[in-house]
Amino acid sequence: MKNIVQLKSFFKYGIFALGLILVASCEDDEPEFNFAILPSYHDGIQNLDETGVDCGGGSGVACPNCSDGVQNGNETGVDCGGPDCSECPEATPRFDALQGLGLPYFHTFELAESGVELFEADNNSVTLDFGVPDPNGSDQIVGRYTRPEGNVADGFSDFKFATFGSTIDFSAYNKFTLDVFMPSSNTYDDNLVPLVEIILLDSTNPAFWETWTVLSKVVDPADFDSWVTIGLNGGDALAAATIYDTIAIRIGGSNHQNPAVFYIRDFVPTTSLVLPGTPRADDLASSTLPRYFTFEAGDASSGLNLEPRTTNADGSAYGQGVDVTYGVADPAGSNQGVARVYRPDDGRFGGFEDFKFQPQTDVIDFSEYFKFKIDVYIPSGQDFSGALTPMVELVLHDDNENFFNRWTVISQTVTEFDTWVTLEFNGTSAAAAGSGTLLPDNDTYTVFTLRFGGSGHTVAGEFYVKDFVPFL
Repeated sequence: MKNIVQLKSFFKYGIFALGLILVASCEDDEPEFNFAILPSYHDGIQNLDETGVDCGGGSGVACPNCSDGVQNGNETGVDCGGPDCSECPEATPRFDALQGLGLPYFHTFELAESGVELFEADNNSVTLDFGVPDPNGSDQIVGRYTRPEGNVADGFSDFKFATFGSTIDFSAYNKFTLDVFMPSSNTYDDNLVPLVEIILLDSTNPAFWETWTVLSKVVDPADFDSWVTIGLNGGDALAAATIYDTIAIRIGGSNHQNPAVFYIRDFVPTTSLVLPGTPRADDLASSTLPRYFTFEAGDASSGLNLEPRTTNADGSAYGQGVDVTYGVADPAGSNQGVARVYRPDDGRFGGFEDFKFQPQTDVIDFSEYFKFKIDVYIPSGQDFSGALTPMVELVLHDDNENFFNRWTVISQTVTEFDTWVTLEFNGTSAAAAGSGTLLPDNDTYTVFTLRFGGSGHTVAGEFYVKDFVPFL
């Protein structure tokens, strides 16, 4: 029993003594602990074989870098900005807009990198500065094309894109658009012309010029100091080409040494150069004209009170004397739709092949509108030395089998080829056959007809037309 009491006393006073020691220790400075931290791949420190903080080496985690396609690390944009990467580029809104369209290639010239499959080739013979301010004052950036002075590239200076990895497929995308700004401050003469050329090349052929395709368009001086969209149509011939692997842009002409500065943006391949809809007809809709037809489409959407004839008086189908394709690409390169009129050689109208509009419901009132105009484009290379003539005739007549006995025919001959010409048909003094009645006084006609290439022959011919409009 005594031993138990002594044991209790020992514990009692032992615990008390331990308490005094702890209290005394708390009154002293806190002790220092020097425990070693074991290195790891997730300790927030670059150690072990890491090449960055907790990344690289054996960590299994890739370190952020300026080419990983992700905004990480201390970047302020994707792979740009911050202390380690290059400065972030300016915005490329046009490139961003084109990216989702499924185009096989394009370049906007906002930056050297603002293209798909198209990038600058080495050692170009012109200087292309990307991302310069728009000379027209917008907040967008464009490319500055500087043609050098002197005998550079034997006077055939151009800007080449890098060669494609394989030949280019033009089967669908055989047309192109390019926006161009031509300063009037350039000295334009025989040695510097406002010409834009897209050149398709075979880089494997040392004599590439023997097989190249060159598409070109001259910019009207009236369009200097403003942006114009150049439309270039390679057509079926380019669609069938299978040897080209390089695209070049030449501005200013060739075989000369004169310097010049131009601006470009948005080189884009396309399957069609034609704007959707009928924009010219839409513009005319606000006019007070009694009738018009733009040839943008082959129905009433192209006009007012005028549309192509499709039925006879008895309701049967009517076949035109010419083959007309509506809404085709402008042969001069604009993005507006026009009509191609092909005069056949099959003699379907006995050599008097023509295009008729549907007869008017009421007799045509010529008392105010007895003048008319139409835009015509006649391709060169056709033989106009014989029966085929570069003539366009407006024929006004009754809707009956013997209409030619009392029609009024007004003719105009085209003297300029490969360009749009506006022809005017003035009916002031035009008289009806037989009766001699002047057009302004005529009160029987119900039909407008157009004839191309003359009459009395079966020689084929090709014409383009747009915008048949009366005027005062």
